[in-house]
Amino acid sequence: SVARDEPDWLLAHRLAALERYHAALWPSGAEEEWRRFPLKDLPDAHLSDLQDVDHPPSEYGSVPLAASRKGLVFDRMLNVAREHPDVVRRWLPTGDGIASHTPFRALADALFAHGSTFLYVPAGLHVELPLEVHKRWSAGAEPIVFRTIVVAEANSSVTLLEETSSERGAPRLAVPSLEIHAGPGANVRYVGVHSFADDVWEIGQQNLISARDSSLSSFNVLVGSARTKLGVLSDIRGDGAEVKLYGLVAGADHQRIDVNSLQLLDGKGSTSDLLYLSALYEAAKAVYYGVIRVEPTSSGTGSYQECRNMLLSDRAGADPIPVLEILTNDVARCGHGATAGALDADEMFYVMSRGMPRLEAEQLLVRGFFQRVVERIPEPQVRARVLAALAPKIGRVAELDAVA
Repeated sequence: SVARDEPDWLLAHRLAALERYHAALWPSGAEEEWRRFPLKDLPDAHLSDLQDVDHPPSEYGSVPLAASRKGLVFDRMLNVAREHPDVVRRWLPTGDGIASHTPFRALADALFAHGSTFLYVPAGLHVELPLEVHKRWSAGAEPIVFRTIVVAEANSSVTLLEETSSERGAPRLAVPSLEIHAGPGANVRYVGVHSFADDVWEIGQQNLISARDSSLSSFNVLVGSARTKLGVLSDIRGDGAEVKLYGLVAGADHQRIDVNSLQLLDGKGSTSDLLYLSALYEAAKAVYYGVIRVEPTSSGTGSYQECRNMLLSDRAGADPIPVLEILTNDVARCGHGATAGALDADEMFYVMSRGMPRLEAEQLLVRGFFQRVVERIPEPQVRARVLAALAPKIGRVAELDAVA
């Protein structure tokens, strides 16, 4: 903090977070969220390497001039802290989050560095074009620790595309932290494309907080890393809010991608739906453990949890584990569905009978499998970026779509 010449209040925030980190209990493996993700081979993290301040990795897309004149703020976290300290101080404290992720959340709060982003949308402002930030880390062993904070005030709207990637070098730890605050009546769409190199252990957490009558859609596209552990909390705190949680997982080699989610529903007439789709090649493994908790003070809420896994190898595996905790008898709907299985042989035969080689037929079927999520991204340029990230797994079909 001193090396970056940060304000005193930001240093105090970091020190308080560091105290929470030291006081937090490290996951033991007995927690249901961590039972299938052992930490014994976690790469060493030399946190002193974060002192380097010369190589910020983020590239920001253009910001609409009219929106910036109306108070839109979209920049590196430290720049915003210096230029708009009151805004950052208000929103910098993190929420409680998923309890078993506390030490990693505290670590990100204390040591967030290059790649940290702050997006603030004032009340009533509608940002028509998607905002984009691309975060690329060069090869090295230093940890990757960053925070992204999105604040959409009442009756505003915004779409953010965040792409993260790294060059292959040495085993390293990545600890990304995302917080989204959707104010009353706000409409927020977040698309995160995770394309870290295959020597990275990514342990991230996302806190999505929704006020009354807001609409929040989150898309996680997980295609990179050696190991990924992602905890997603959706906390609905008002009546009539709507949350959609989407995920695409494309794993290969010996990748292990483990997602746990907690959907909290309170208030009246709110909805929270989740749809995660995985395509797993070679010896890749996907684990999903998700909980929907309907609070006793809620009424008329609707929620669903769906996890589908396509196994493209005899060595690939998937463990989908949905859980419902319904603490009231007044629900509109609440359910779940989970599957794991190989490509349908009849579908493969049908496609190949049209003259398509087996590899391209497989890619086409995976592309169609992912379409349920891809088609829910309304912006064509954002869809193109998602398909480009998936191209190494689903081949030229995605590449042609991206060009189109």
